[in-house]
Amino acid sequence: MAPAAGERWAAIWQSGEALIVPDASPDPELMPEMTLCLEFTVPPVTGRPVRLWQGAAEPGRAIGLYVLADGAFRLVHGEIDLTTPPDFGRAGETLSLRYRACARGRGDIADFTNHDRPQRHRCRAGLACAARLDEALPRDERFLQICHVAAIAGFGLAPTDMPALAAGAILSTTDGPCPVERLRPGARLISVTGDVLPLRWLERRPRLCLGRQAPVRLRAFYFGLEHEICVTPETRVMRAGAAVEYLFSEERVLVRAGDMIASRGAHRDRRQPVQVFHHLMCDDHACAAIDGCGVETALLADVVAAEDSRVLRNLAEADRKPCLPVLDRAGAQALVAASVRGRRALS
Repeated sequence: MAPAAGERWAAIWQSGEALIVPDASPDPELMPEMTLCLEFTVPPVTGRPVRLWQGAAEPGRAIGLYVLADGAFRLVHGEIDLTTPPDFGRAGETLSLRYRACARGRGDIADFTNHDRPQRHRCRAGLACAARLDEALPRDERFLQICHVAAIAGFGLAPTDMPALAAGAILSTTDGPCPVERLRPGARLISVTGDVLPLRWLERRPRLCLGRQAPVRLRAFYFGLEHEICVTPETRVMRAGAAVEYLFSEERVLVRAGDMIASRGAHRDRRQPVQVFHHLMCDDHACAAIDGCGVETALLADVVAAEDSRVLRNLAEADRKPCLPVLDRAGAQALVAASVRGRRALS
């Protein structure tokens, strides 16, 4: 699917290699919105702050990112000055930042994620900040070694850390099999139990697919799939069978795709730096059928939690609770290990 109008990626780097090369002469025009995405391994800090990123513009305008001695991270951009809590990142841990500048001061966000101690900190300045591209471009190529993933989008990149499917996934509907990219609100999906699920909300969002943000490709013929599908790590996949009943005393459970990458049937997919993902939500969430595989549609709680506005809402229990028990990471690893042992016993 082609990017929507205005969705232009100005530059993307991985381990210092330019996957999308920035223009030699950056556009000097102010942009209504711009997003800088970084992923890095926290270096040791013994005293003075360590600079992780510095934009190419003059210091008063350039985006700067620092790690402080107490493990906090500081982001500065003109009048914007935002800091995480102390001990947010420790040496050797992998963190990512999605910083969105907004000329209206309504959509700005600094979204920090620690991938090794699952924690997230989002903060806003609420200040109008129309950015230029040179404010995000690296002042020195050495910053591209510190930040092993770096990307600049010339638009406001929305969060995608919730269940979603990439193009090519074919879902069962009352009108027959339908690729997810052709679905429209109002479509009637069929669940793995044969129930009809009216599709109430669908949104397509671009996602940076490198580093820890890389999606998960589920291979055929694992999980009941007849063709490969690509999903976000937050997507919950139904598992059943003897190992599930033995380990968890449940007929069926849900497992996050990101917790299954140690299995033969799932792996990180970094072949495309950017993909469009399709977020689906039904009135009654359940496991939609993709071949013989059940994939849970997003909960309203997933959608609300992912949004930058973080508006507190009184959600009903049905909007918060998945349709089946969800395994934690340890449980998912135990299931993967049991499945591997089972295959070896049959070989």
